[in-house]
Amino acid sequence: MRALGPVADPVPCSGCGKLLDPLRAGHVAIFDSKFHFFCDRHACRACFLGEPPGEAETTRPARVPLSLFAPRRSGAEPEPSRSSLDAPIVPFHAPASRDAALPEPPAPFDDRTLVEPIAHAILTEEPSRLDVPEPRDIGALLLVIATIAGTLAVALGLAGDAALVIGARIVLASVGAGMLVGRAATTPREPSDPHPAPILAPSILSLVLAIGAALRAVPSLGAEAASLAGIIVTATAVGAWLLEGARHASLAERAFVAQSLAVPGRRAPDDGSPGEIAKNKVFDLCPGEQVLVEPGEVVPVDLVVVSGEVFVLPWLGATTPVRRRAGEPVVAGAKVVRGRLRGTCTFAGNDRAFARVLIDPRRRADALAPIARASRALAERWSLAALVTGALSAFIAGGRTYVEIAMTAVASHAALATTLIAGVAGVHVARGILHAQRRGIAYKSEGAWDRAARVNVAVFCARGTLLLGEPELAELEAPGGKLEPLDVLSLAAGAERGEEHPIATAIVRAAVTRSVRPDGVRNAHHVPGLGVTAVTSSGEDLCVGSRALLLANRISIAAAEQRIAELEALGRTVVLVAVGARLVGILGLQDGLRPGARAAVQHLLDAQIEPVIMSGDARETCEAIGHSLDVDHIRPEVLPNERGAEVRRLIDAGMSVAVLGHPGVDEGALGAADVAVALGAAGSSPGDLSVALASDDVRDAALALAIAHRARLEARVGLAIAVLPALVGAIAVAFGVLPPAYAPLASLLGGAMAVLHVRALDRVRESGPTRGHTWENGPSDP
Repeated sequence: MRALGPVADPVPCSGCGKLLDPLRAGHVAIFDSKFHFFCDRHACRACFLGEPPGEAETTRPARVPLSLFAPRRSGAEPEPSRSSLDAPIVPFHAPASRDAALPEPPAPFDDRTLVEPIAHAILTEEPSRLDVPEPRDIGALLLVIATIAGTLAVALGLAGDAALVIGARIVLASVGAGMLVGRAATTPREPSDPHPAPILAPSILSLVLAIGAALRAVPSLGAEAASLAGIIVTATAVGAWLLEGARHASLAERAFVAQSLAVPGRRAPDDGSPGEIAKNKVFDLCPGEQVLVEPGEVVPVDLVVVSGEVFVLPWLGATTPVRRRAGEPVVAGAKVVRGRLRGTCTFAGNDRAFARVLIDPRRRADALAPIARASRALAERWSLAALVTGALSAFIAGGRTYVEIAMTAVASHAALATTLIAGVAGVHVARGILHAQRRGIAYKSEGAWDRAARVNVAVFCARGTLLLGEPELAELEAPGGKLEPLDVLSLAAGAERGEEHPIATAIVRAAVTRSVRPDGVRNAHHVPGLGVTAVTSSGEDLCVGSRALLLANRISIAAAEQRIAELEALGRTVVLVAVGARLVGILGLQDGLRPGARAAVQHLLDAQIEPVIMSGDARETCEAIGHSLDVDHIRPEVLPNERGAEVRRLIDAGMSVAVLGHPGVDEGALGAADVAVALGAAGSSPGDLSVALASDDVRDAALALAIAHRARLEARVGLAIAVLPALVGAIAVAFGVLPPAYAPLASLLGGAMAVLHVRALDRVRESGPTRGHTWENGPSDP
C-alpha cells in the first residue's frame, strides 16, 4: 500500500546501494557538496566512509537543542513543507587545506531530498525527529476528506429535493466541517495564520442553518441551505490547500535556514591558544564571549573579528569568499574557508541578523508587517462587519424569510473569512525577506522592512558607495611658477601626512610613488571636510584643501578659477595648495566608480526611488558624477558634520529618506535617515541601523530597498486580487442579485487568482535574464 504524504523518486543508498525513499531515509548527510542517503546512520554510513561501525557511532554529530534557537509558543508549532526555490540556498564546504583552491559554487539545492526529513524537526523543536521523519501529513489528509465531503454535498443536489437527499447532503457537509475543525485542532499553526474561529464559523453556521431549514420541511429552502453549507466547506478546504501550496517554498527555505544556523560553536580559550575548552562545541554562546571557528566550519553566531585575517563565504548562500580582518563583522551562517576565525559574539540565538525577522515567531516579518496584519484583520474582524452588513441589507430589501436573511449574512461572512485572504500578503512578505537574505541583506525588524518599502528618496554618501573611495592623483600643477610641481606635492603630503581620509591617503601615496619627501610642516590643524592649515618648514603659512578653506583664510583663487572649473567638470576632486596668501598649486584627484554603481542606481529607478548624491566635493564634480550615473539630484559641498542636517531637511520636505553608507564614516547621515542602510555592517554591535548588509556591494544596498518595495507592492496586489471578487460577490448576494452560494464561490475564485499570481511571479523570476549568473560576492539577483 502506498504511504501517505509526499512521495519522491527512489534513490540508491550510498552505503549498500538499496533503493529507498529519500523523504524517509534513515539518515541524510552532506559530503563533497552532495546529499547522500543511507538506510541507517550506523552500518551504511560507516561503509560509505570506510569506518568501523563502532566509529561511525562515536562520530555521530550532536543533535541540535532547538529550544535555544526557537522558543516554544503556546499551541501547535508550524508544519513542514517543501518546494523548489527560485534562488537556491545551499550548504558549502571549504577546501581540505589552507592551500587548496577556493570552492566552486555547488549544485543547486533540491528541497525534495532535504527539507521533508528535517523541516518538521526544526520547526517543532524535536531533535529526535531529524533521524526519523514524520511519514504522514494528517492536516493534508483532513483537507482532502473535507474537500471530497463538501463536493459530494453539493453534487448530491442533482438528485432532487427529497428529505433523504437533503439529510445525506447535510451529513456530508457535517463530515467536511468536522474535518476542518479536526485540522485546526491537530495541525500546527503558523504565526502568520489567522485565528481558526472566524475561518470555521461560516461552515458551522451554514450547517446550523441547513439543519434548521430541513427541520422546517421546506424542500427548496433546505436544499439551498445544504448547498451553501457544502460550498462553504469546500471553499474553506480548497482555500487552505491553495495557501499551503503558495507558501511551500518560503516554509521550506525557512526550515533550511533554521537547520543551517542551528550549529554549535566553540568558546575561545582566554589565553588565545587552542586547548580543551576550544575543542568542545556548545550551544549556549552569549554576547560578549569570544568564539573560535576553524576552517570548514560554519559561524554559529554574529561576531566581530578580534584578530587575524580569514577568508569566509560571508553569508548563507554566498559563493565568493571575501577577506575579513580585525574589527570587521561576520554573520551567523558564514563559512570559514581559510584561516582560523576568532571573534567576539555580538548576537546569538534569535537575535542573529538572519534569524530575527525570519525565524523568531515573536518577530517574524510575514506575521507582523503592517500589510500582513491588515490581511489577517480582513478575515478576522472585517468579515464580521460583512456579516452584519449582509444581514441588514437583506432585511431592508424585504421579501426574504429569516432563514434567507441568515444565509445571506453567513455567505457574506464566508466571502471574507478565508485563509487565503488572511495569508496571501504574508506569503509575499516572506518571499521578499528570503529574497533579500539570499543577497546577505538583513532587516532589523518588520517595521524597518516596512519603512524600507515606503522609501521614495535614497541618498548615496558618494565616497565609498558610488565611488571607490581610493582616489588617485591625476593632475599636478603649479600656477604662477613660484614652486615646482613636485615641491607642491611635498607640501601637500607633509600637511596631509597625519590624516586617514581617502584624499589625504592618495596625496601621501602619490608622493611616495614619485619619491617625493613630504615637507616637515608644523602645527597642522585639520578642518573636517575642508583640509589642513599648517606652517611650512620654512616658517610660512600653509593651506591645503578646498576652495572653501582658502576663501575662509582670505586667499584669492581667481587666477586659477577657470582651470579649477575644467578639472571639476571632468569629475575630479580639486585640492588647492597656498603658501602665505598666494595660491601655488593645484592637485586633481580622480576617483573611479565602484563596480555596480550604475546597476545600483538603476535598481532604485526601477523601484521609483529617487537617487541623490551627497558629497563634500564641488558642484561641478558632483554634476559630472551624477551625469555619468543618470542621477539628477545632487547635494554638493556638504561637510560630514552637516550631512545629518541635510538629510533632515529632505525629511522635513515630506520625503521618506534612506541613506546608503558605511557605519562610522557616514554616521551622521545614517543616524538622521528614516532608513539607514549600512554596507558591511551585518553582525556588528547593536546600533540604530534599519538594514545591515553582509557585503560591501552597493548593488545589495540598493536591492535592500528595491526588494522591499517590490515585495510590498506584490503583497498589496495579491491582497487586492483575493479581496475584490469576494467583495463583489458579497455585495451582489447582500442585495439579492445572486443566490447566497455565489459569495463563497467568488471568494474562492479570487483566492485562486491570488495563488496564480504568486506562481506567475515565480515563473518570471525563474526565466529572468540574470538567473544562473553570479555577482562579485554572491548569487545573482533574480
